[in-house]
Amino acid sequence: MATRSDTPAGVPEPTPHPLAAELAETLRGISGARALVLGIGSGRNVPVLIDAGATVAAIEDDPERARAAMIRYAAEGRVRIARSAYAGPYPFAGPFDVALATHALLHGTPTHVAAAIAAVGNRLAPSACFFFTLGSKRDPRFGSGRLVAPDTFVADDGSEAGVAHGYFDETGVRALLDGFTIDGVAEVPAPGAAGAWAHTPGELATIVHWFVRARRTGRDG
Repeated sequence: MATRSDTPAGVPEPTPHPLAAELAETLRGISGARALVLGIGSGRNVPVLIDAGATVAAIEDDPERARAAMIRYAAEGRVRIARSAYAGPYPFAGPFDVALATHALLHGTPTHVAAAIAAVGNRLAPSACFFFTLGSKRDPRFGSGRLVAPDTFVADDGSEAGVAHGYFDETGVRALLDGFTIDGVAEVPAPGAAGAWAHTPGELATIVHWFVRARRTGRDG
């Protein structure tokens, strides 16, 4: 693993998200690879990308997480972090060889998610991979709480009270991917993938996400 992470000294490095580990394998052997990460979260996905030889540009919309990550990665020249909305405009110029969003697109309305995916696509090299997760309508949280936009609910209590979550069926997922070639769309129970820092054990046991693997359609610009 990389020698620098945002994990406090003496604490074992969290396991990277399965999509992060899979994406890292696509980078091995690519000299000078650049990775775009939406949502640095706990930082658990950054070390595996660095270890694969990539430099990482991470966008985080939460000011506290962005500030903490900037401090903790200050000595790591292969990582740049900026606070920015996921839907853009982004402070980092492309093209990037891969992009990853393991939790950033779980939050917000379908319109917001679509704008973020389009913004990522505009920063990717032709045929570059973008792996990300989305909320599934099979998640038991779908339909609970307050409806604030189409297929978007805000919980009134629990670990993510007040946070808007958007949910999709497969048709909705595929509709987001104009300009991408879809390599895989799979509905996955998330206990081993969702961030334990953001959920109680009971919540983790029932969460369902979409795992999406896509490539920017080969085009210039």
